[in-house]
Amino acid sequence: MNNEIEHLLATAADDADRPLGTDVDDLLVRARRSVRRTRIATASTAVLTTAAIIGGVAAWSAARPESQGPAGRPDGQTITIDVKTGRVVDNETGKTVVPAPPLSPLSDAEVLSRCSRYDLAYARLAHSEHKTSDKAGPLNAQWKVVVKSGDQSVLNALLQSPDKSVVTTCTMSGPTKPDSISRTSTANVAARSQYRNPLTIQDGFRVPVPGVTRVLVDLAGESSPREALVGTDGFVTLGHPAKDSKLISLNRIRGYDSSGKKVYDQTPKPFTAPARTVDPSVTVKTATPVTPVVVLTKDPATGKPLAPPPPVSPLTDEQITTRCRGVDAIYFKDLSQGGVNSDDGVIKAAGPVTKAWQVALKTGTGDKLTALLVSPDKRVYAWCHMLTSTAKGPYDYTRGAVQADGKFAHSFDFGMVPDGVAQIVLDLPKGPTRALISNGYFIWGLTGGNSGIKNVRVHGYDAQGQQIYNQQMEVDADFD
Repeated sequence: MNNEIEHLLATAADDADRPLGTDVDDLLVRARRSVRRTRIATASTAVLTTAAIIGGVAAWSAARPESQGPAGRPDGQTITIDVKTGRVVDNETGKTVVPAPPLSPLSDAEVLSRCSRYDLAYARLAHSEHKTSDKAGPLNAQWKVVVKSGDQSVLNALLQSPDKSVVTTCTMSGPTKPDSISRTSTANVAARSQYRNPLTIQDGFRVPVPGVTRVLVDLAGESSPREALVGTDGFVTLGHPAKDSKLISLNRIRGYDSSGKKVYDQTPKPFTAPARTVDPSVTVKTATPVTPVVVLTKDPATGKPLAPPPPVSPLTDEQITTRCRGVDAIYFKDLSQGGVNSDDGVIKAAGPVTKAWQVALKTGTGDKLTALLVSPDKRVYAWCHMLTSTAKGPYDYTRGAVQADGKFAHSFDFGMVPDGVAQIVLDLPKGPTRALISNGYFIWGLTGGNSGIKNVRVHGYDAQGQQIYNQQMEVDADFD
């Protein structure tokens, strides 16, 4: 699923450095790029001054021009507030709304102070000179707290960068106990209200109309609407997930202004990934293996010692296909549930991974594994990266299809060996490194998550150690 639209809409896509804590069987579209995931307001219970008291219940005032009508038209529906309890009733269904999470009593300065201590993913990447996914800089006192929920200890907050390009979600179960911290483009946050894509409870979103003071959301699988906590500029949150760490989907979002008028009513659209197809007439063509006669130990260009290639995984091919099937199964579970992969020809074409798939490349030690699997018909690959023995732990996964030229599309995760090349050296941030070559493919380390994407030069040498290939290539230069 390497496409820009999905990268924008799938909220895991540009999150930072922390494995997911949710059950991976529920991840669905979050399978891609999950390894590196890390994980002010108006009072929601206040009785609005424009409300009229009728039989002990506060109803939104209809004291507005006749042409405008009461909030909720054209259906003539309203929401009401019980003045004794502050509970909101959804008059469209008659159901009591689940209350909004509490407004945090912490000052903005304290929120920023707590969260900035744990903005480690950005700091680590910046220090290592890796390309980061945004240019907003580290979290500091210049960022704006747009919504904050919790108490003196528990915290869920959305923080916007000074240039308004990035929103950080900071979730903590205690003053020194971060649960997750992620950096997401503001455009991505806005898209959450437009597209029905799985989110975590702590993921906030934005209602794109001015003047919204109350927001009701209908969640898939829940019988009653929830009220979200509204912050500045339309940013909202459902609060700290506590034990409720499952993924959610927004079925409907309604926003009301301070007079009770419904100013926003959105049914997020299902997101369908752009169609990908597999040409049945083309099979992948790999370079003929070349055995080096002169084995390079130093970089011919600089004389620096070459770092050794990553090790071949000690796991058997059957062990690898067994492990990777656990991740692969998530995609096929998604197919039956109408997820974003339902119309993806590359997912469907070769079917689920089986023992018949070729393990073309494998690297890793212990439970750590990165493998490239090729379908029996040689038209589809599955790239599988796992840090534990099962899909219950951190992993990364993708599929790709053969192109018209008989090659697999460019990947950040591995490469195809050019014709005539016996050895490959990459100018990685840690220094010149020999790549591991196997069955016509090469890899430079146990990579995952795209957090270290870097443009590096790839040098290919023939059997005698003479350079015959020299190209730039974007690679995931981070290592687990």
